[in-house]
Amino acid sequence: MPIFEQLAPEMGLTVDSVRGMFSYRDQYSEVVYRELITFAHDEMPGIHPTDGIKTPLLGVFTKGADDPVDKFSYTGYVSTQYKFIGNDIVNQTIRDAITKAGTPIVTENTLFYNSYTRMRNEILVRNSHNIREAGNIIPVMIVENSYNGTKKASVAFGLAIEGEKVRNRLIFKFRLGEMSQVHIRSSKTNVNAAIQHYMEVFTNDIVDMVRLSFEKKLTEDSLFEILGFIEKIGKKKHDEISQYLSEISPVLQAGQAPQLPSCWDMFLAIAMYSTMETNLNTKRMLENAAESCLVIPERMANVLANLENMKQQE
Repeated sequence: MPIFEQLAPEMGLTVDSVRGMFSYRDQYSEVVYRELITFAHDEMPGIHPTDGIKTPLLGVFTKGADDPVDKFSYTGYVSTQYKFIGNDIVNQTIRDAITKAGTPIVTENTLFYNSYTRMRNEILVRNSHNIREAGNIIPVMIVENSYNGTKKASVAFGLAIEGEKVRNRLIFKFRLGEMSQVHIRSSKTNVNAAIQHYMEVFTNDIVDMVRLSFEKKLTEDSLFEILGFIEKIGKKKHDEISQYLSEISPVLQAGQAPQLPSCWDMFLAIAMYSTMETNLNTKRMLENAAESCLVIPERMANVLANLENMKQQE
């Protein structure tokens, strides 16, 4: 505990040594880490030698910023080796990097899971393209963080898609190029440069990615392979994604000549379903499946692969 207590102020936590509490609050939520100490159960009165012993664990308590003072929820525990980063701290790091890249921020969409223990912030930036086959395509920086150790603070690149085939707005995150906590805080990786590269790739290559993916038709084998993988995740997911695909690809409607959907249509069908998935592990698998459908231009693939290599070298 002494090490965690010493590092807490540097991590942005307020320290209450008397009560063994470490807290952080921003415009989104509030979190308190508190020492876990053994105690006697109410049904087993009496003092035992193991009562009152401090453990190397911290209980995690969270609540929304606008919730009443007594609305904290116990959401698990972390080790005293846990490295904390506040949600606004990591979000501001990325905002600053986007601003330095010279691209204005249009809006942010902040989502929370599991009683404020996990955050996803989608930062849309003003550098869009309108593509006839797909609609309006907007670059997005997707920031994620957790207060219970289930996810490192990270930033990934993504797309927001607005078009006739998409219900409302679809936001998709690329798996390649994601930078985790150590990269955001380390001097070895320049987040500003990474975001600058992404904006350059978006300007030059996103249109080609959509066009190539729209023009390339899936083979029968690849269609069955993708749908077979989704069915292993869940039969209901397979059926609903197949329904989305039928709505997106009119050629699959009854009474028309059978044709295979494009890679872009398959990507949209999976990505649309993944946006509604609440299980984070399943959501990640669906995002990976959707990304595998895209035809990535060589230069864009090289930039994302270089970011992935930078991550592996840390």
